[in-house]
Amino acid sequence: MKRLIILLLFIFSFLNADITQYFPKLEGRVIDQANMLSPDVKKDIDAILKKHEKETSNQIVVVILNSLNGYTIEDFSYQLGRFWGIGQKDKNNGVLLVVSKEDRKVRIEVGYGLEGALTDKISHEIINYTIKPNFKANQYELGVLKAVNEIMAAIKGEYVGKEKAENFNDPTNSFIPLGFFGLVFLSIIINSGSKKIKNVFLYKISKSSLVSSFFAFFTFIMSEAFTTYNLLFAIIIFIVVFIFIYIITIDVDFNKLSSKEYTGSSGFGGFDSSSNSDSDGFSGGGGSFGGGGASGDW
Repeated sequence: MKRLIILLLFIFSFLNADITQYFPKLEGRVIDQANMLSPDVKKDIDAILKKHEKETSNQIVVVILNSLNGYTIEDFSYQLGRFWGIGQKDKNNGVLLVVSKEDRKVRIEVGYGLEGALTDKISHEIINYTIKPNFKANQYELGVLKAVNEIMAAIKGEYVGKEKAENFNDPTNSFIPLGFFGLVFLSIIINSGSKKIKNVFLYKISKSSLVSSFFAFFTFIMSEAFTTYNLLFAIIIFIVVFIFIYIITIDVDFNKLSSKEYTGSSGFGGFDSSSNSDSDGFSGGGGSFGGGGASGDW
């Protein structure tokens, strides 16, 4: 009975433990309890963040801890951001980059006001494609410095997604549109030839192939248009392709067509071409957090 009471008291005291006792003192924009950053790098990062705050009013703080003391990094970062009040009260434009050395955990905690720019997806990419590779190579300073720059770029709307950039630079991607276009061209030739010889089977096969291959080509182009070109250009492509598909999918009755109707065929549907055309007193501004961001380990 005595042991049970002691156990219950231990659990109760743990559940009601004040997490704020483990929070470091907010002494600047870069807090490094684990000494993972050299004094010079710490000073450089602080200067970068100070300049960014002066220009945008956004507050970004780097926090490197020895340990999370048993708490999850999500809970610790969320509570720390609210406790410090990082970000302006009327904008909630604060960001925490939290690293725990012993737990090998990292998190980007984003204030309410910046969740639209520094999304969970972008935070996830920064952690997995920038922080983790550098931390695994013991390049902690480089990982933190690059992450800070990418966080600021995301807030400004200048961040380039790592996955999309890698896919775009993949040389195999250049053959995708060429392959689809080749299928479209081959289907057009077969479609035109089937009308001249009045072969219903070839006509149906080529028409089906033409539609499917052109749709695949169109889908690929549209996906690139929305990211590389403007929306107006994408809409124009859509209209042109819609008209083209509508024309080529009109059924042809071979019994009613004479050989004269195939003379001068354009090859795009069998129609006559004539009829178609820090130490400076830094403090939080009262910003709030709602749990947005991403976490990871290394």
